[in-house]
Amino acid sequence: MDLEASARSHRALLRKRGVRSAADLLHLALLYGPGGMSLRALASYATETGIADLCDVSLLDRLRNAPDFLNDVLQHLLAERLGTAPQGGELRLCMVDGSTISAPGSAGCDWRLHARYESARDGFTDFDLTPIRDAEALNRVILRPGDVALCDRGFARLRNFADAQANQADFITRIGWCSLRLFNLAGERFNLLAALAEAGQRVVEHRVRIGSGTAAVQARLILAPKPADATARQQNRAQRRANRSGNKTDPRTLLAAGFMMLVTSLPAARANAEQVLALYRMRWQIELAFKRLKSLGRFAELRADDAKLARAWLLAHLIAAVLIETSLGEDLDSPP
Repeated sequence: MDLEASARSHRALLRKRGVRSAADLLHLALLYGPGGMSLRALASYATETGIADLCDVSLLDRLRNAPDFLNDVLQHLLAERLGTAPQGGELRLCMVDGSTISAPGSAGCDWRLHARYESARDGFTDFDLTPIRDAEALNRVILRPGDVALCDRGFARLRNFADAQANQADFITRIGWCSLRLFNLAGERFNLLAALAEAGQRVVEHRVRIGSGTAAVQARLILAPKPADATARQQNRAQRRANRSGNKTDPRTLLAAGFMMLVTSLPAARANAEQVLALYRMRWQIELAFKRLKSLGRFAELRADDAKLARAWLLAHLIAAVLIETSLGEDLDSPP
């Protein structure tokens, strides 16, 4: 990657006054973000070590102009990790999810990180950092022919399934009892609650259409009973939520709490119902990766409240995380 060309094209380093090169600007961003240095301390350190010669106010301006450049660096690193698309009908499993970050003193969430994680790469292979108003969606990350995207209930939207099909990818997505409008293959409304009541303690599968009309997506609906202790925990959580809001617990919610409900576009010839369930259970890996990023990588400890400066801080952390994952993958004979 040509760092100098990228910095110029993204207007991060039009004049090299105080900062001599794009590499030095990247160095400063890494020291400010994952390095944990304040602007004042970083300006002093940079001057002492010869990295740059500028005051904290000038450094602030440089970093506020750097997010697009840093994002370009991040995308180049991720492209190398992503590798080539699956060939010859092979499938590649990826987990897609989002996580939120709050600015200092914020009463809610301010940023959303959309991510793609691959077990085969033992790390993240795509990121998209957006304001919190941008909802989780499959089109926020790269999807390619042969990909099988594992998604939680937040992605149970018709547009996401259509996006997967448009990219010749497959999906395995968890749903809630009222997440989707389901129809049978004849076009009649599918009674999900009746199907749950009939399933009992068996894993059952139904052919359904998600949505209606020409935009409908055909899928397999897989219903799997949960163990008794997991069902009890889920029902207790539902009752506590209802009590906090002063409502009665919906009996349909209690019924659905006893089942894992998945929709998938994978043909039965590629994976039967039990195999689909086993694949979905691998989704914990992206949850653990987010926890590592936020705890060990301190990604959630955002210190900047200015939007441009905060974006630079967050992107610098993501660059460091990808570099660390890449170096670990090169040093290990097999994933940990």
